[in-house]
Formats: sequence, C-alpha cells, structure tokens
Amino acid sequence: MAGNEEKLLKDYFEELSGQVEEVPEIKLQAAIRSGMLQPVRYRISAVKKRFAICITVVMAAALLFAFPWIGQQVVRPHSAQIPPEMVQRTGEFDEYRVVAGINPAGYDNTTVLSAIEAGLIQRVSGATARQNGFVLTVDGIAADRMGIIILYSLQNNTKQRARVNVLQLTGTGDELVNTLPGSAWNAKDVPTGTTRGYEVLQWGEEFSSLPEQITFEVKLGEYKPADFGNTLAQLSVPILLDKEQMAKTGEVQNIDQTLTIAGQHIQIDDVYLSTTGVYLDYAYDPQNTKQIFSMLNPQLLMGSKGDFTNLALLRTLAVEGNSRLVFANDSRFSQPLKLQIGGILALDKEATELIIDTEKQEIIKAPDNHLKMSLYSTDKGSTMILEYLRAPAKQRLYNSLMIGSEFTDADGQIHSASQFDISIPQRQESAEKKSIPLLHYLGLGSNKYSQPLTFTITGYPNPIQETLSLPIRK
Repeated sequence: MAGNEEKLLKDYFEELSGQVEEVPEIKLQAAIRSGMLQPVRYRISAVKKRFAICITVVMAAALLFAFPWIGQQVVRPHSAQIPPEMVQRTGEFDEYRVVAGINPAGYDNTTVLSAIEAGLIQRVSGATARQNGFVLTVDGIAADRMGIIILYSLQNNTKQRARVNVLQLTGTGDELVNTLPGSAWNAKDVPTGTTRGYEVLQWGEEFSSLPEQITFEVKLGEYKPADFGNTLAQLSVPILLDKEQMAKTGEVQNIDQTLTIAGQHIQIDDVYLSTTGVYLDYAYDPQNTKQIFSMLNPQLLMGSKGDFTNLALLRTLAVEGNSRLVFANDSRFSQPLKLQIGGILALDKEATELIIDTEKQEIIKAPDNHLKMSLYSTDKGSTMILEYLRAPAKQRLYNSLMIGSEFTDADGQIHSASQFDISIPQRQESAEKKSIPLLHYLGLGSNKYSQPLTFTITGYPNPIQETLSLPIRK
C-alpha cells in the first residue's frame, strides 16, 4: 500500500519539480496523467507515522517546487572554472566525484559535487555492514547544523537485482532523525556488482539534540517497479557525529527583511549557508489579508552584473514550527547571492472556504467559477474529485490545487478525510486538448453526511505576479 503511495506521489511531482525550462503546457500535463491511467486505490492514513510525516513535507515541497514558467530572467547553467586551491586532492573520492558529476533529470547535484571538490568530505573507515550477500559501506560524510552528506556504496554479491526501498537515519530507540527519505523515494537500482551513491539528508530536529551516534539504515528489496517486493537485506552502519565541529561549520546571514507583494508581507529571517545547502527561514505575516499558499518561482542566484547561476530549490521544510527553503549550495565559491521571487499564490482569507453539496455534486461557494466537482465510488467508498478548469487567458501551469483533509458537515461535526481510501479513476488526457484541468482527490468514505460540507482551500492557482529580489550575501 505504502509503495503505491510513494509511486503515485513520486510520478506526479517528479514531472513537475524537475523542469526548469519552458515546456508546452499540454504536453507536460499529459505526461503527468500518464502515470495515472489505471484505477488506483491507496490510503494515506493507513501508513506509519514516519511516512505520513514525509507525505506532508513532500506535499508542501511540491507546492513550492511546481513553480510556473512566467517569463522570468534566464539564468545560465553553472560553467565557472574551479579555482585550483579549492580542488580536492587527486584520488580522494574519485569514484564519487564521477557519480556526483552525473546529473540525473530533476535532481541538482551541485551540493555534493562541490563539497567533494572543496575537500569538505571526511573519510570514514570501517563503516561496513553485511547481510545475505549484500554489503553496505559508508566511505565519507560531511555534517553541519542542518544536515549531512553521505557517500556510500552497495555491493551486490548475489545474482538477483535489488533496489533501495528504505534509506534513513535513526537515533536512540530507532527514532527517525532526518526529515525526508533518501533513495527510497528514487527506488535506486542495485544490480550485481558495486553501486555508489550519495545522499543529502536534513535533520528533523535541532542538531544539538541529536545523539552522539546515529545509524545509517538501508533496506533492500526485490526489484519490482510496482511495489517494494520481498525484503532481501536490512543493513545498518553507525555514524559518529562531532557536534562541536558541526556547530562551527557554515555561516549565518541575519537578513531580517520583509518582502511586500500586493500589500502582503513575507518575513525573511536567518539564512544558513553550509556544506549541505543553503537554508532560508521565512514566515508569512499573520496580519496579511490574503492567505499565501506559496511563493512563485523562488530562486537563489549566485553571481553579479547580470551573470548568474541558479542554485536549485531542492525542498521546503517545516521544522519545529519554522518554514524553511532548502537550496543547493556551491561550496567552491563565495560569490554574491540574492533571493528572487516572481510573486505569490494567494487568495483573500474568506475565499479559502469551499462549500459543496457532495450528494448533489454541486459547488455552493468557491473562489471563482473554474472549479468542477464529481464523485467516483467503489466498494471502498467515494472519492471527491475536484477539477480546476483554467480560463483561456491563463497559459501557465500552477500546480497548487489542494484542500485540507478536515471538513465540517451542516451539523458542525468535523470529519477527517485522511482515514478514507482514495480511488483514482482511469483518466486519459490527449495532448491535442486545449485545456487539461488540475486535479485534487479527497476520500469521503461510505458515510452519509449532513449537507452541505465545508472544506478549507490550502492551495489554489491564483497568481499575483511581481518580481522582487533581496541580497543574501554581498
């Protein structure tokens, strides 16, 4: 069940988050739908707490990653030469240098490659685990206040092709200490022989509260594209943390500035620049008259005088109540940095109330007339399907149609949709269609509710476009 959820979310968001060039919208939307052609049933609430937390983070990340293509300035790819004094000595992590130099679609490898080149990776000896013909070895790490880079190899001495199903860091009592899964999200292929990889994992708590020793855990399963398959090996390697050194790593820029768009305020607080990335803390002013769902196309630009490199936005995190953007970092350079955003996605706060009579399949209150509602019923219950039909003038993709999991019936009773199955019907979109809707699914189960139902909109494709920039490092 959890495997299907991961695949659905991965397929859906991977197509969106990995694109930086302009793509014909119809073709892009058709590609998204290609991963959802067969009826699929899955339950978000039935998975373990860890996975539920990851889903929440990924959904939030998708809202920021799926930025629109709105004609912002073109930023060239990184092509600067590496200063000789910054280059890691020859032979040190050469194999990983090659692996990190291969940039898979949708993933930015600047952080890892530059850390290797800058000599910031610490060699680890004797960190090996073996089971059932598989060997896990950690060769190098680099830890700071926000996360850790791990260079590792997986040796498959069997004749059976495997893949990484779970990759995580645990502390005392097997408690998860990182926020997002690693290669489990990518279903990393592990054929016979040696496979080298790297991970950049963020801490799920303040680094000072981490134990002195953590465990790097990898679970391997049969290579089956549709699910996890049977477990072949569970490997774990201890990693010692030098928290005193971690505290000294990186630099903090105290920005304490406010960006204002259409009268709405976004507070930019501290920015931490270090080996594992650039971490920018921000907050939306609670006194704003609009509900801001996300920033449009947030970019971290390195350079000056019109010659910029875009350090990719990798994810957004909510850690201990703080909202945080995580960008790639290039540890080889100390050039000026600036944050640039293209606007916000927002609605007036009273417009976030969505009222629907689900029995009549009738929308009573919505922000505009672009929403359409329908039901898809199976023996497991009903799924509400919301479609956002864009107006002809809106030519860009905004992946931001989201509804909160809690809803209220006409009697004032609060219900949680997270306990119900979501069934996704077969759907085929043609590249020739002039308009393809954004979709959102919400499980309603088999209950009879007092109508109408009131939902809360948590993401909506209503852009307010205005380009603003803010210096981060001069």
